[in-house]
Amino acid sequence: MILEQKQSLRAEARRFLAGLDSERRRAEGQKILSHLRSWDPWVAAQTVCAFTALPSEPDLLTPWPDGKKIILPRVVGSKMRLHLVNNSEVLVAGSFGILEPAPSAPFASAKADVILVPGLAFDRSGVRLGRGGGYYDRLLTDFEGLRVGVCFEESVLEGIPAEPHDALVEFLITPGGIISCGTQNTHRDLGV
Repeated sequence: MILEQKQSLRAEARRFLAGLDSERRRAEGQKILSHLRSWDPWVAAQTVCAFTALPSEPDLLTPWPDGKKIILPRVVGSKMRLHLVNNSEVLVAGSFGILEPAPSAPFASAKADVILVPGLAFDRSGVRLGRGGGYYDRLLTDFEGLRVGVCFEESVLEGIPAEPHDALVEFLITPGGIISCGTQNTHRDLGV
């Protein structure tokens, strides 16, 4: 039952994202960046785990974040491996057409002050609707850091069904601002 509900929500979320024009995506991404850059946990963060955006996602790496150590994931089989990345020029086309670190990039541990998490949609309690592969659920299982979901306003839904393996986020950041989800990551060590 939950799987069917999630598939239906994924189809709806994909339709919405496919209908967003590139100019609106860019403008909304800039609003998200503006909120992020003035948010105390981001300002205090020294190490950030981010993601390279698909065409339907907000781009938070243009311009490249100053003064932060950036960790990016690379898909290896059914898991994601983390690498330190100094700039966007070292990214290569990887799995699913996503830019990712080259295999030769230095490895990073599953720990950062903030991890930015993409998703098709989220709800206000921190449940994430991913694309269905479970990559971020597996990554977040042992990840230490403040978990922040990134999405458009229309991608904040009411009551996404959750399964035991679904990893929650603690905050959402949208073009409209930052939303506390009321969840707490047991690995968190940043005081917010």
